[in-house]
Amino acid sequence: MSKPEAPTRRDFLLAGLIAVPGFYLAADLLAEGAPPASDPHVRFLLRNDAEYARHAQIFNRRITAAPKVIAVCLDEKGVQEAVAYAKRAGLPIAIKSGGHCFEGFSTCDGGLMVDLSGMSAAKYDRATRRLNVQPGAKLGAVYDTLAPRGRLIPAGSCAGVGVAGLTLGGGYGFWSRRYGLTCDCLTRVRLVDGKGDVHDSNDYPELLWACRGGGNGSFGIVTTLEFDTHPAPDHFVSYRFKYRNLTPDAATQLARRWFGLMPTLPNSAYSSWVLNGRHLTILVTDTLLDPPPALRTILGELKTGATEVAVPRKDTFALGIKRYKGGTQPIYFKNVSAGYYNGFADLEKILPTICEKMRAAKVTTLLQINTLGGAIDNPALEGTAAYPHRKLGFLGELQTYYDRPAQETTAVTVVREIQGLFAKNGITAHYANYPDIDFPHWQTSYYGSNYPRLQKLKKALDPDDRFRHPQSVRLA
Repeated sequence: MSKPEAPTRRDFLLAGLIAVPGFYLAADLLAEGAPPASDPHVRFLLRNDAEYARHAQIFNRRITAAPKVIAVCLDEKGVQEAVAYAKRAGLPIAIKSGGHCFEGFSTCDGGLMVDLSGMSAAKYDRATRRLNVQPGAKLGAVYDTLAPRGRLIPAGSCAGVGVAGLTLGGGYGFWSRRYGLTCDCLTRVRLVDGKGDVHDSNDYPELLWACRGGGNGSFGIVTTLEFDTHPAPDHFVSYRFKYRNLTPDAATQLARRWFGLMPTLPNSAYSSWVLNGRHLTILVTDTLLDPPPALRTILGELKTGATEVAVPRKDTFALGIKRYKGGTQPIYFKNVSAGYYNGFADLEKILPTICEKMRAAKVTTLLQINTLGGAIDNPALEGTAAYPHRKLGFLGELQTYYDRPAQETTAVTVVREIQGLFAKNGITAHYANYPDIDFPHWQTSYYGSNYPRLQKLKKALDPDDRFRHPQSVRLA
């Protein structure tokens, strides 16, 4: 007599349906096609599983979506199994790598979340000077891998951000004016599409083009990313200026001065203008211990009227980047793209009113403007990436932070009022990695004239629209 087979997860669910009245979750899942038993490639978590809450959590506590099932994938085969299950069950798929999406597009209500945190390897090849990473790798780990080898990719500084999501939306940071966007260093991807098939961009150049800034969660699940790396600087030097108790007019005049100085900012340097209610901070960073003449002039101009001038901080590259690593624990916030700008003229008419609204806000509200330009605005890169905003030299981010769920309405209202001012003043180009659920024409705001081309790829890779969120690329 043959040995009886061990009971499967399905057997246990069926037994539960007979023995335990009201086991509705199991019933719902069986009706749709229950996820298979976990294996060495993927673990399927249901809402009553002990690990579910940890994997469901994303960085923005404002977002409270609850996936029906979470697939914690451990390798590419596990991703294929997760997609196959979603196809059988008729579930939409949301993709979580770092989970930092401002609007929570990395999760979903009632669908399948594919959690890539178990795929987090980062390997550097000394011979090719290339970095090979899995999609769950966080930016902090990438810097830890590259810094001892004297290399970098031009990315941001927040240690908890997933490198995959950052890259797919474009990606910028302290080194982008010298080396370009994060996505400009991307040389290869592997992706599992909506049918569960694997594609390699070495054989599918259009896929690489789309993954260079064409957004997240629309075409499939990236399982491998390969980057060219650049020499890391020996030093990371930062300068900080504070201006306190500003009137709206004073803040506006400081913005005029800062914008006017930035055209001479060396490509090795970066700057941000950060208004927090009545107080302004201007940050400048560079890679040289002694500032070159153009930067020395800028620093001298920024001292005028400053209420506090910090002693320049001169660090090694590895230590300097860690000073800006940010928090890793989930928080409440409503942050959005505040648009791309050519210069001060784009903001001149509305900035005093924006300052007034920020001063009156009952939650912490910031407007941060970052320098782009430099190597980002390289005409040779125009046709190589879906990212469409290279010629716009400044990027704004509107940020609100709060402590209690009851403050959400206040935060959202402040953002909507200020966003209305930007829109009425003709600021409509926005950064896909800083989404706002209320953008009326997000397709062109994020992707410009490249959107129809992205739609064609969507039709080829995901004809059933399995990968979708409120602002994913639509089928044509």
